[in-house]
Amino acid sequence: MLVESAEIAVISEKSVFEGGLDTPGILTILGSFTGSIKSGTLEIGKDGKAFGNVEAESVTIAGYFEGEIVCYGLLTIAKTGTVRGRVAYGSLSVELGGLLDAEFFHLESMDKKLIPFHPQKVKTKKYKKKSSKK
Repeated sequence: MLVESAEIAVISEKSVFEGGLDTPGILTILGSFTGSIKSGTLEIGKDGKAFGNVEAESVTIAGYFEGEIVCYGLLTIAKTGTVRGRVAYGSLSVELGGLLDAEFFHLESMDKKLIPFHPQKVKTKKYKKKSSKK
């Protein structure tokens, strides 16, 4: 009997990660992630938060996501999940209580070269320190 082992990466509850991840396996975010993800399966736990760009075969969000998602298979937003931004999906499931606040559309082609979003420069906010006048 042949058993394949799946790659599993976990960002734990108290962890904060910034950067890019590319994994053919499963990525589970229980903490905080900012950056780009390319994954076979992405799972964001109830207390997990992710900000950035995602390209994955399947995505399940029970926590918070803000950014752009390209999900070629099933995108599931759990009853505790929130998605804000832009979303392209193969199939979509939003549980009662889940929030999808996004520009979204159905991918009619499984051609992975067709990424529907154009890269944009990340805008950063600049804050000025207020001077104290006496």
